[in-house]
Amino acid sequence: MRRVGLAIILLSVAVGSASAADIPVKAPVTPAPVVAPIYNWSGFYVGGHVGAAWSNAHISDPTGVNFAPPGASIGDDGSGILGGAQIGVNWQIQRWVLGIQGDFAWTGIDASVTDPFLPAMTLSYKTEWIGMLTGRVGYAWDNWLLYLKGGAAWVHNKYSAVDPAFLRVGVNATGADTRVGWTLGGGFEYGFTPHWSAFVEYDYIGLGTHTVTLTATAGSLPADVKQNINIVKVGINYRFGGL
Repeated sequence: MRRVGLAIILLSVAVGSASAADIPVKAPVTPAPVVAPIYNWSGFYVGGHVGAAWSNAHISDPTGVNFAPPGASIGDDGSGILGGAQIGVNWQIQRWVLGIQGDFAWTGIDASVTDPFLPAMTLSYKTEWIGMLTGRVGYAWDNWLLYLKGGAAWVHNKYSAVDPAFLRVGVNATGADTRVGWTLGGGFEYGFTPHWSAFVEYDYIGLGTHTVTLTATAGSLPADVKQNINIVKVGINYRFGGL
């Protein structure tokens, strides 16, 4: 009897071991990978920029008698540095970034040309400042942002026409105006910290043709000026967030 009981016990142990071997073993739980946070472009920002600007202008005489014949125009191109500030706000929707931005810059654009029809006369202008108010749309890859912008532009110019021999009494006529036009541009921006970003940008400003009146002691001298401006600039922004 003892031998039979011992055999039964051994058989039970063997069967239990075989059943335990058939139980599936759960795989170890692998922790979810740590995903770096996506850069947040939303919120208010303010910054500064520097760059260079090239102005292309054509000047014509609406009277056809003062400094150029009817239908003729005089090219007067200039260039200079610029520097200023910008302020804006962004709203990020997944990878799309929408925004509004205002820019203001002082410029050193200075242009002067000798009148080919009156060689003693010099026609000049200076672009003193440029302002822009634009909407922006961009596409973000984490802390990289590619964007386009467009809107309105304001350009302040000073003009002069100087001819010491004009009608034997000479002329020194001057004038100024603030012209309104449109602008299109775009650029890349890189966020190198959660609050600081840097950018490079190109802007085109179209001003069409505008009549400006230059005045002198002897009277007035109207001129039609067609102008456009190309700008390349780099800058930096501080982002406050808040949206």
